[in-house]
Amino acid sequence: MSLELLNVKHFRNLSDLSFNPVNGVNIIYGENGSGKTSLLEAIYYLSHGKSFRTVKYKNIINHQQECFFIHAKKRVDQLVLPVGISKNQTGDTELKIQGKTCRRMAELAELIPVQVITPESYSLFFGGPKERRKFLDFGLFHVEHQFFSLWVSFNKLLKQRNALLKQKPRNYHEQIKYWDKEFVRLATEINTLRTEYLERFRSVFFDKIAANLALVSDLEIKFNSGWKTEIELQQVMEQSFERDIRQGFTSFGPHKADITFVVNDTIVENYFSRGQLKLLLYALKVTQNCIIEAETEKQSILLIDDLSSELSVDTRTEVGHLLAKCQSQIFITAIDSESVSAVLEPMTRKLEMFHVKHGNLITS
Repeated sequence: MSLELLNVKHFRNLSDLSFNPVNGVNIIYGENGSGKTSLLEAIYYLSHGKSFRTVKYKNIINHQQECFFIHAKKRVDQLVLPVGISKNQTGDTELKIQGKTCRRMAELAELIPVQVITPESYSLFFGGPKERRKFLDFGLFHVEHQFFSLWVSFNKLLKQRNALLKQKPRNYHEQIKYWDKEFVRLATEINTLRTEYLERFRSVFFDKIAANLALVSDLEIKFNSGWKTEIELQQVMEQSFERDIRQGFTSFGPHKADITFVVNDTIVENYFSRGQLKLLLYALKVTQNCIIEAETEKQSILLIDDLSSELSVDTRTEVGHLLAKCQSQIFITAIDSESVSAVLEPMTRKLEMFHVKHGNLITS
């Protein structure tokens, strides 16, 4: 279920690149500015419909071009599916699966589970709760079919409730109370899915993936649902109603959920070194991919940009042992192939190295 072919046109400095990755580990090396990170960005864009580097899509389209194209072939069992995405200067996006246009990015995202680790990925720890909800919900999107529709319905209702709180139209008290019944139903279902998924996540993380990592011996992964679950959400909504009116937004619910990583009652970002945080990040991402691969028929993709950044040689070896535990198709960028040798040593999967220079890819 790997990517067998990737064609990228007019995407940053990649004018016209054709790439045949292996279903294993793909090392992409080259000088800074050569285009290796842009290649990872293109794979990520194909799955997410957005960049992990910028929100300004015009910065991605190659200079003096009208649009960019990303086309790939994704193997699913014995079937090879052509998929693609393009975006033009006016912001119009076209998505295709097997030559047919699809309307929702979720259809493409469902086929290609892609996670990325960059030097900026510390946001999982230092960023706000939104970053950690995104991490949790990425896994749910791929393993629980009903989660996406629940989350879409909940967000529509949340926007409607917040609009009523701000605008205060006539009889808004009655309107909000009417919608709160559906709010509570959706919130409870979402919270149940999140709680059950996180239990499975903890089991895989501690028992299989990170069992031999010394840094997780006292680690706890805690979940905050977004309200005090010992109190019925309906009661919480009633108690916070006047507060919500004053603030103009909904104070409690799954949109406020969070995960915290704690060691000895201290959050890890205040306890671990940067290198330890990076190692923890790898363990969390690998766990996520392993669960997706175990509970679905999908093969995940893991993108790792500038792997050697802030990792000692010993830590790189530990990362190699972590990566060896998943069956994901892996893409790693580095300045040179030597800098990732310690990572590759524990890995026995098929390996290919590619040299990027001036936006062109050369098989080594």
